Amino acid sequence: MAGYVKGNWRYLAGAAFLHLLFAGVFALTMIQMSLNAPPPQLAIQGVVLDASKVNVPSRREQQEKERERQRAEQQARDEAAAQQRREQEQAAQQEAEQRAEQERQVEVQRRQEEEQRRVAEEQVARDRQEAERKRQAEAEKQAKADAERKRVVEIERKQQEEAQKRKAAEEARQQSSREEELRKQLAEEEGLMQAESAGLNNQYAALIQQQIERNWNRPPSARPGLECRIRVTQAPNGVVLSAQVEQCNGDAAVKQSIEAAVMRSSPLPPPPDRRLFQRNLILNFKPAD
Repeated sequence: MAGYVKGNWRYLAGAAFLHLLFAGVFALTMIQMSLNAPPPQLAIQGVVLDASKVNVPSRREQQEKERERQRAEQQARDEAAAQQRREQEQAAQQEAEQRAEQERQVEVQRRQEEEQRRVAEEQVARDRQEAERKRQAEAEKQAKADAERKRVVEIERKQQEEAQKRKAAEEARQQSSREEELRKQLAEEEGLMQAESAGLNNQYAALIQQQIERNWNRPPSARPGLECRIRVTQAPNGVVLSAQVEQCNGDAAVKQSIEAAVMRSSPLPPPPDRRLFQRNLILNFKPAD
């Protein structure tokens, strides 16, 4: 009620003013009628009046005034009713407008809520799609990592197999080489034994000693029964690299002459069998007296 009065106080104030106005008009009409009423007649006084000089309202005039008053009252009532209808119509219109505004606000609120719900649903859908995309990307990344790990493992396995094969082949080659070297060594030793058993080693030593004796300048201090042990180092082509008398029953002049004879005998004669060649020789030098 207070809200209605607050919202429509202008219309209510106008209606109150019109009611007061109608009441004032009615009061003035009643006062005017009382002033125009004929003076009271004295019952005990008889007065002869001139009808031409006395202004007494007729019954018709009174009826006309009464009808005028009734029309004014009816008009006031009609205007008040019209004003009331207008106020009611305005109030109804304002109420309808308020209802329409409320409905509009409700509709706006509903649309806003629907929009918020739509936006939230779209955000949820985007989040779900983003989560699915990340899951797929992670799965692909994991699959690639697994494939790469398997590839590396396979490469390492093949490398290990190749390394093992190379190692086995190298070991087999080394074993074969050792066996071949052993066969050669056995063959050399066997040939050397055969050559030695055939007296070729003594023949080789005799050839070297003969060549040294031919190149030896016997010093005066050399006595009969001379015997010296000489260490000789030679190249594969027989060139003498060094000569040193280790044990000798001669003096220093004899030793020096023997070493000089060995150096002049370079190159030494080759062995009858190549297997008899030795880089370091130990010769027993016994010249004839």
